[in-house]
Amino acid sequence: MDVSEAVDQLFSGVVPERIDELRVIWGKEEDRVRLIDTPRFLLQQMWGTIQVSELALRQLWLAGYAAWRAVDAYNMPLALFPLKDFDPEAWLLSPSHAEKEAVFHRLFKMIVEIGEHGGVEGFKWPAEAPFPTEGLKISDPEMKATFDLVCMAGAYVFAHEIAHGLYKPVGNSPDDKIEEERACDAWALSLMLDQADAYAVANGWLPHDVRGKRILGIVIAQLTIVVLTPREVWDRSVDHPSVRERLRSVLLAASEPTPNWFWITVTSMLLAFTRMTGVKIDRAPSSESLRDFAFEICDQLKSE
Repeated sequence: MDVSEAVDQLFSGVVPERIDELRVIWGKEEDRVRLIDTPRFLLQQMWGTIQVSELALRQLWLAGYAAWRAVDAYNMPLALFPLKDFDPEAWLLSPSHAEKEAVFHRLFKMIVEIGEHGGVEGFKWPAEAPFPTEGLKISDPEMKATFDLVCMAGAYVFAHEIAHGLYKPVGNSPDDKIEEERACDAWALSLMLDQADAYAVANGWLPHDVRGKRILGIVIAQLTIVVLTPREVWDRSVDHPSVRERLRSVLLAASEPTPNWFWITVTSMLLAFTRMTGVKIDRAPSSESLRDFAFEICDQLKSE
C-alpha cells in the first residue's frame, strides 16, 4: 500500500469527521508521505512531502504500548493511596506492582534501544507489544485499546507535519521557527478535537469519552517527544518550544467534564515516563487532585 494512502486510512479511522476537509487541504496524490530508509528517527515536512522513517513509527508504537503498561502499573496505587502519602518507592514492596513496573521498564527501554539499534531488522521485538504489520488483527481488548491510542498519536504527529506545509513563515530566526512549531501543534490539536463533540453526539457516544481518548493519544505523542529529546534541550532547543510547554498545552485542552478515568490515566503515564527519564518526582503533590498532580509533573520536565 502507498504510504500516503495508509496515512489517509489512519485519519479516516481517527478523525472521520475531518477527512473531507483534509482531502481538500492535503490532496489525494501519491508521495505526500514518503517512507525513508534511514537508521534514525525521522519525521519532517520537506519540499511539500512528509518524510518518515520506519524507525520513527516503531518508536511511537512502542511508546504507546509502554504508556499503557505505565497505566497498568501506576493506576492502582494512585487510586488506593492518598496523594499526601505519595511514595512510589514504597509501592515496589508489592510484588504485583513491582512485576507490572518491570514490564513497563522493559518496554520503555526498548523505545531508546531500537533507536540505538538503528531499526527493526535484527531487533528482538518485545512480547508485550504486537508487531505492527499491514492488516494486523488484535483480539486482546487491552492490546486493541492501546492500538487505538497509538493510531491517535500517529494521526496527531502527521497532522503536525501537514500543518508545516500550510504554514506561512514570517522569518527564519530561531524565534520564528519556535512560533511555527507552536502554530503546528495548535493546528494538529484543533484537527483532533474541534469537531470531536459533534462527531460523538452524531454517533450516540459521550462527547467527553471521545475527546478524552483522543487527548490520551496526543499525550502519548508528546511523551514520545520527551523520551527522544535530549534532556539538555528540554527547556528550549534552537527550533522547538520546551517539552514542558508542548505537553502542558495538551493537558489544558482537557476541558471539563472529563471521564472519571481520564486524569488517573494521564497521571499514570506522566509519572511513569518522567521517572524513567531521570526526573525525580519525590515530593508529595500539593493537593489530592490528580489533575493538579499531572500539571505538577509536567512542570518538572526541565533540563538539568
